[in-house]
Amino acid sequence: MLTKEKLGAFAMLLFSIAYGYGTTQIPLSYFARQESFNSKTMPFALSITGIIISVLIIILPSVDPEGKGHFKTAFKGKVWSTTIFLLILMVLYGFVMPFLGFLISSFLFLVTGFYILGERRFFLMIAAAVLLVFILWFFLSAILGMYMAPGELFYMLGVIK
Repeated sequence: MLTKEKLGAFAMLLFSIAYGYGTTQIPLSYFARQESFNSKTMPFALSITGIIISVLIIILPSVDPEGKGHFKTAFKGKVWSTTIFLLILMVLYGFVMPFLGFLISSFLFLVTGFYILGERRFFLMIAAAVLLVFILWFFLSAILGMYMAPGELFYMLGVIK
């Protein structure tokens, strides 16, 4: 009997293997190849961790020997429109970020995501999105020293040359 936990673990195993393969495609500079911690380290560690946990879930017996219910019953009665809208929003976020830049696209992503999830207090949505985006931008740029591209829109408008 295939339980929802085993099916989910198998899907996670496939994802972790694909993610691990993707980490091998990350290009490294000459100096980064000699470093013990580089841009491949964490993604590779996440991939290995996902593979190990997935395999353990698949091979170890279920907590309930009768199988806690099939995966078909786990999906009955769920509202899938919210999930589909959030997935579409994530894809759009990936496409829009190079054009609008991190700050604007992340702000729009969060506000729209809050709205999809049912929040209707616009002041709270805007305040939370601004605060989260600013904290993340500050952490990435000031503390970690990552360059955050402003977006093609600002170059096209002539704001940045």
